[in-house]
Amino acid sequence: MVRLSEPAKDNLPCSTYRNRQPFMKSLHKVSRILDCFSAEEPRLGLNDIAEKTGLPRTTVHRVLSSLKDIGLIVQDRNRDDYRLGLRFLSIGGIILSDLDVPRHAREPAAALMHQTGEAVHICVFDGGNVVSIDRHEMDGNRNEIVRQEREPPYCTGTGKAILAALPDETARKLVVKEWKKFTENTITQEDRLFHELAIIRARGYSVDDEERQNGIRCVGAAIRHQARVVGAISVTGPKQRFPESRIPVLADLVTATAARIGLSIEQG
Repeated sequence: MVRLSEPAKDNLPCSTYRNRQPFMKSLHKVSRILDCFSAEEPRLGLNDIAEKTGLPRTTVHRVLSSLKDIGLIVQDRNRDDYRLGLRFLSIGGIILSDLDVPRHAREPAAALMHQTGEAVHICVFDGGNVVSIDRHEMDGNRNEIVRQEREPPYCTGTGKAILAALPDETARKLVVKEWKKFTENTITQEDRLFHELAIIRARGYSVDDEERQNGIRCVGAAIRHQARVVGAISVTGPKQRFPESRIPVLADLVTATAARIGLSIEQG
């Protein structure tokens, strides 16, 4: 695998390769800095970013200043910290509008919400994490960009549904090596996870039983297009509304909706 900081030299003249090196190194620094921001830490100080990236403060300040100039970073003068700029919303909106999954999932997801009375999430896999790109709730709220929350796949219904739809060899490459225990039910062992993935494959749906958040259960299913997994859909709600007796009923509705979305993508 070619790393960003080490561009491939194949078929490139030596002078071209040398000219690309500084640019690629700078781009790699930008990526490292942007990756520091998350839903848990939307605002960071200069020292925080320098510590997370291992880059010198002067380098971090220089990159942040350049990103500020083009609207990708905003500095809060009162708190002397940084956050991602609203320009990312515009860029994200362009990306989402061009993705097949949210476009074709919109109506089926809304129908599933009304059928179940529960929140419905549409997720895709990106960079080893599950990203929620659309959410429907019974209070009438609908968000295409729901804080772009990135969750590890081993503790979410959509994440496990996607992993189970992949060959074990591929799934193992996507599972992080550092396991975080969010609740008492969080799976933190690879053997246990892959045992559950086998069960999910056999029955066709996943269950998050308070594994990411206490008191919350989730039933998910993979969305496929041409035998390839392209995302996942889930219904989520309080544990008291998700008794064991209701799980199979929800599973039938979720898997049927996932199949409907896949068919819609197929038909264009």
